[in-house]
Amino acid sequence: METINFVGITPDNFLNELVSKVKTALLTDLEKSFKDNEPNRYYTAEQICERFSITKPTIHEYRKRNIIKSYKLGSRVYYRLDEIENAMIIND
Repeated sequence: METINFVGITPDNFLNELVSKVKTALLTDLEKSFKDNEPNRYYTAEQICERFSITKPTIHEYRKRNIIKSYKLGSRVYYRLDEIENAMIIND
């Protein structure tokens, strides 16, 4: 059996450090996985303006130029977050 000797660290401290690093790596992977599989989220024009620091005329201009699409639910208009993000990247 092969052994590894560590100088200046107790076995408990080593184990705690190892567990901490593994947890961090797993949580990062899980967060990315959940974010990638997140359902489309819909926001109002006001929420989009606040989130991206843009104005309503900008949103309307993007709609008019078919850069983004609006979705109507009853009398309310919503926008998909992923479409807005893509439009902001492409038209930056």
